[in-house]
Amino acid sequence: MENYQVIWRGPVLDSTGYGAASREYALSLHRQGLDIKIETYTWGYPSKSIEKDKREQLLILMNKPIAIDKQKLLILHSPPGNIDLEEDRQKFSRTILYTAWETTKIPKPMIPAIQSFDAVCVPSFQNIETLINSGVDIPLYHVPHGADTKMFTPGNKKSSLNNANGRFVFVSIFDFIHRKNPETLLRAYWEEFSSNDPVLLLIKTYGDSRKKIISKVNQYKRLLGYGNETAPLVIITGIIGEEELKGIYTLGNVFVLPTRGEGAGLPFMEALSSGLPVISTGWGGQMDFIHEQNSFLVDYELSPIKNRMNNEHAIAPFKNELVENEKEWWAEANVTDLKKQMRYAYKNPELCKQKGERGRRDMLKMTWDQAGETLKHVIIDVIGSRA
Repeated sequence: MENYQVIWRGPVLDSTGYGAASREYALSLHRQGLDIKIETYTWGYPSKSIEKDKREQLLILMNKPIAIDKQKLLILHSPPGNIDLEEDRQKFSRTILYTAWETTKIPKPMIPAIQSFDAVCVPSFQNIETLINSGVDIPLYHVPHGADTKMFTPGNKKSSLNNANGRFVFVSIFDFIHRKNPETLLRAYWEEFSSNDPVLLLIKTYGDSRKKIISKVNQYKRLLGYGNETAPLVIITGIIGEEELKGIYTLGNVFVLPTRGEGAGLPFMEALSSGLPVISTGWGGQMDFIHEQNSFLVDYELSPIKNRMNNEHAIAPFKNELVENEKEWWAEANVTDLKKQMRYAYKNPELCKQKGERGRRDMLKMTWDQAGETLKHVIIDVIGSRA
């Protein structure tokens, strides 16, 4: 392997889940002793929460020269759509795709691009199943994410939010897209709690303008027939700094997200690392590490994506333009059970604390060094065999 330079191509400076995982994998491989050079791209959401030392190391690897005396191996960290390896095939001796998908099948138009790699890595066992069910027959590797338990810790200073004082705080952090299911979260909260309950739902989201997000939420509230009698809701939008992000988690009593599907579920890991238990749909990549001892699992039904298209309750953009609506399914959380789990968590703060402590212990076992070591073995395998 000393004759190879590994080119990591990913959105290492972005604030997205892909961005966070991308920089951690690149840095972990560097710590494993591999010759790593970073080629970065961006989706336009620059992170404000990258630690100074980490950012400096990333910049060093980004500015590192191409080794002219070594063979090159490309690891492309990207969703499976819009991939074209034609030019890269001439430059790289081996190619690995690290990707994730959130439904039961990958659209057929994406399969040829995936098959053009020598191997595919995914962060969850569900993704392995999805790739197999989609007909992908190149080598597949399960390479789980690590948890940043140094950045996200129960000891982090809580965010300052005056109207959270004396209240049980539900925290939810997500990209404002249909897959994250914000409408079911809001409906469950508004139906289950009123202004008489000492609770608060704090949503941190991004992906659209604050004006549009607030407008969509208010329109949905009117659609459901609610006025000012609902329990309080705070919405934070845009890109925020590291201290505020860490403090949002520790301000909460429980993290809640009735997601329709996750490749890995990095916010769940950040919540558990912060000592916060999770209320989650019981299906998705996050099921590799959440369970009844650290979370509250919500009942669901698998449903074709087409059943949710153009639904009057949908308030967030549907961004997966290439999905095959007839063949891809994802999870629809049961709103009645979500309400039940939210009420149960609210009534049992000590149980939340116990589950959060267990979640913290679970995350301490999932390190980015372990993730990098696993990926290093994948690289060795791929170098040792020609696809």
